[in-house]
Amino acid sequence: MATSGSVFSETLQGITNTKLDELSKRRSSFEEAKASLLEVVRAESDPARRLSLLCDGVKECFSIKLDKAGKVVMEQTKHKLLETELQNLDRFLEQVKYDPSVSGTMLDTWEQSLLRHLDVQSLKFQYASLYGQLVTEWLSGGKKEEESAGGDDVTMDEAYEVVDNGKKLESRMEWEEMVFEPAEVDEDALEAYLKRVFHDGDKSKKGLQKALTQLRESVQSFEMRLSAPNQFNVTSLKWVIQSLYASDLLSDEKREVLKDFENNNIILSEIADVLNMRLGALSSWTWSSDGPVQVEMNRKISGVFNITMQEDLLQAIFLHYIGIKWSVFFKGALDSLRTVEGTWLSARNAIPKEDKKRLGYYLGPLQDEPCLDEVRNKVHAMRYFLVNLMDYEQQITTTEDGEEEAEYEQVTSVPAQSLGQKRKVGGRAKQTARKSTGGAAPRRQLASKAARMSAPSTGGAQYESLIDYSDEEHEEEEAEDAVDVDTGERLSPMALKQQLLHLLATEITINKRLYGELTAFHSVFESWNSLLPHQTVLVVLKFLGVSPSWLDFFRNFLEAPLRFAEDDESTPARKRRRGMPASHTLSDVFGETTLFCLDFAINRLTCGTNLWRIHDDFWFWSRDHAMAAKAWKAVEEFTEVTGTEINLAKTGTVRVSRDEKQKLPIDPALPAGDIRWGFLRLSPQTARFEIDQEMVDTHIAELQKQLSSKRKSVLDFVQAWNTYAGRFFTTNFAKAANCFGREHVDSILSTQERIQRLIFSSMAEEGSGVGGEQHDRAASVAEHLKRAIAQRFGIDDVPDGYLYWPMELGGLNLQSPFISLLQIREDVISSPAELVETFEEAERNAYERARERFLSGAVKPLRYALDDPDWVPAETRERDEFMSFDEYVRHRAYFRFDHHSAATRLHNVFRQLMKQPTETSVRLDTGSLSAALDQLRQSGSYQGGITGHWSFMSAYWKWVVMMHGPDIVKRFGALNIVDQGLLPMGMVTLFRDKRVTWQS
Repeated sequence: MATSGSVFSETLQGITNTKLDELSKRRSSFEEAKASLLEVVRAESDPARRLSLLCDGVKECFSIKLDKAGKVVMEQTKHKLLETELQNLDRFLEQVKYDPSVSGTMLDTWEQSLLRHLDVQSLKFQYASLYGQLVTEWLSGGKKEEESAGGDDVTMDEAYEVVDNGKKLESRMEWEEMVFEPAEVDEDALEAYLKRVFHDGDKSKKGLQKALTQLRESVQSFEMRLSAPNQFNVTSLKWVIQSLYASDLLSDEKREVLKDFENNNIILSEIADVLNMRLGALSSWTWSSDGPVQVEMNRKISGVFNITMQEDLLQAIFLHYIGIKWSVFFKGALDSLRTVEGTWLSARNAIPKEDKKRLGYYLGPLQDEPCLDEVRNKVHAMRYFLVNLMDYEQQITTTEDGEEEAEYEQVTSVPAQSLGQKRKVGGRAKQTARKSTGGAAPRRQLASKAARMSAPSTGGAQYESLIDYSDEEHEEEEAEDAVDVDTGERLSPMALKQQLLHLLATEITINKRLYGELTAFHSVFESWNSLLPHQTVLVVLKFLGVSPSWLDFFRNFLEAPLRFAEDDESTPARKRRRGMPASHTLSDVFGETTLFCLDFAINRLTCGTNLWRIHDDFWFWSRDHAMAAKAWKAVEEFTEVTGTEINLAKTGTVRVSRDEKQKLPIDPALPAGDIRWGFLRLSPQTARFEIDQEMVDTHIAELQKQLSSKRKSVLDFVQAWNTYAGRFFTTNFAKAANCFGREHVDSILSTQERIQRLIFSSMAEEGSGVGGEQHDRAASVAEHLKRAIAQRFGIDDVPDGYLYWPMELGGLNLQSPFISLLQIREDVISSPAELVETFEEAERNAYERARERFLSGAVKPLRYALDDPDWVPAETRERDEFMSFDEYVRHRAYFRFDHHSAATRLHNVFRQLMKQPTETSVRLDTGSLSAALDQLRQSGSYQGGITGHWSFMSAYWKWVVMMHGPDIVKRFGALNIVDQGLLPMGMVTLFRDKRVTWQS
């Protein structure tokens, strides 16, 4: 029996075939009528008579509507400009009959205009036919692929990373060794660790004890709410289905079935009844009564095999609902715990009271915010704290194909035993890539403002006479945009990782200049989703207050009975003993609650310094080298007690110095190795993220292989190019920002040029391009595609714009990585260090102004606003002499020094370094392109990137229009290469929604 999804696809393909057949008939009819007309016109020698014949013939070719008198009826076809021209020509021809002053030149001009309409329509039909041929070619290739692949679908990703090229069996064996063997976890030691980290039972920590009690009580209340009857109804199922549909859990076919469910309330009511019964019998829940859950292996971009679980659709809905409920609850509950005074520490708390009193005595009252420390804490709280949990139930999770992280694993000399590892990891260098979060990339809105950090004040009102407010408002607005924490929408995990690079680069720029150094380490847990011990998950949840009944359900969820799909049905199922399905919302809950303990431990141990973590990927930095070593020891203790492991090959430490020639020693307790992300490596010498060209070369070779496998279909080739060369490469070069400087943009541009040059020079030699033909070397992907189309479809003069034009208007939608880079290049500052140098100069000047103000007695009346206005330094000499410059700047990160202008305050320097450049759009001319945009808007046929509204278009598409639009309009008479009604857009949309199948 055909599924809903397969019926939908077959119906859509049938519609596509009908459209293509109709296109072929219309083209043949038009070309026959055109040829006949031209033959008649060429036989006529009289110019006026020839024009009249041509005018009548054009009306027939374009099916222009005429009234009984033979006059053109306006707005009856989509050829509105032609209708106007023909209507006017009918009247002009009347004048020609009587007026001998109408010149032959004018008649020839009108004739050439009509002939051009015919040629343009022929060209439109030619490219419409080409479009149809490309879609047919893609459909044929897709069928062959499905037959050879056996219909492998991607469902719940297990982000276990392994290397491709004949290692599939080896990868399976390694995975089986991990997940079917239970971990050795000392549960008593883990419980003791949690009690110590959270000071459970420590009466001296009243604030923390109160927070823990409130957390556990809120867990009990939540469980009672979740056990209430009729949790599932039509309304709740719709948002669960929307979330599940947008996730990366299901195959294309199951997603289509899910869409059918969403639109049928009767089916939803039946599903709700079943799932409510299932929730009511939670204690007896099992994965499947029919047998084990099937497991498959699927190749991802860059050679990664993901181990995937397949479950029935109702089970997926049920588990997704429960996962969302627990995710939203724990995010809110742990956010609340963080805001309780005395739980989550701030570095400002470590400032000695004596220092605060001295600052107040010499400077008067100081504000706590905005300051650099407050900005850091706000970014951490709102962007990185438990980011894998959901803020509210309707948050939608999506992912872009190709938006994955390229990772470099290297040999390291750090002994595995020091990191709680039971076996050797990463014995050789290897290239892998993985999802940025181990699953889909969520796009969410911000949570409650309760996530913001509050900090103690030095007391008193601000002294307005010392504040320059002239540019304060502008700077604050620009600063918020730069850090991007108040925009109302949460960044995707990939964007968050790239912002982490900006944060680290910014901290390096500031700290090495102001404090002389900074130490940073970066690491990733080894196969977190595959190796996380079940005992660890359950002990942590029990500590947080989860009841035995829910712990039993979670244990059943984790201990899924599994069997590989390729195995014979007689093969016995094996119960999972370790790890969890990575892309499942419940797995996110287990992972985040466990790793929250590490976040909390490091925050307490380092007196308020935060661990910057996204899922299993974490970073730490401090200008205090000893503090970094202390934080790493906390990581080691966590891995030891939880039975987890660190991936040594992806772990490293860098200590940078203000003097590039000086190599500062690194504490042996810190892990050896480089700090890397994507194609970037943090250089200890230059303290800059630099592109690893050798790593790029490896992916160039891989891209050549992948493009070679797509050579039978132009559309497949373009999609693979856009995904790999466009999105994957671009993502792993990281987004530009002021902290990277303009040099970073220039390096990306030169690397992108090298990528194209190397790829297509090799393809020319191997004959591995589209179609497999061997031809002369192409200099770019554009030239390569134009040659391929000429050789395969006989169209020699393909315009450049056709390649880059959106598919909705008849183009190939080839993406250019150069355009966006060139649009932002000039907006990136050349030297990030200059911002800090300017701050230093302003800080010295501010110190002198503050000194003069103190000595003049202007500060004395302001002290009445202090918490202790009568306090004075113990030594008489210090009461009359101003503080030293070193003392003045010691706590510059924790207060707002109003002796500075807004632009030169340290928190705004930080924000300026974090700022990403703005794309500079090209200008619209007022000639033919402006008219063509108006025509597109009036036709109502605009879709995709190019619309009739210039102001609504992105900077990228404005560039494409202005660069290629004049040629497109000249050739096709408008911005749409093909009339929209002739395009099989349903099939094209289906094509674009499908992810690229990467070949082994």
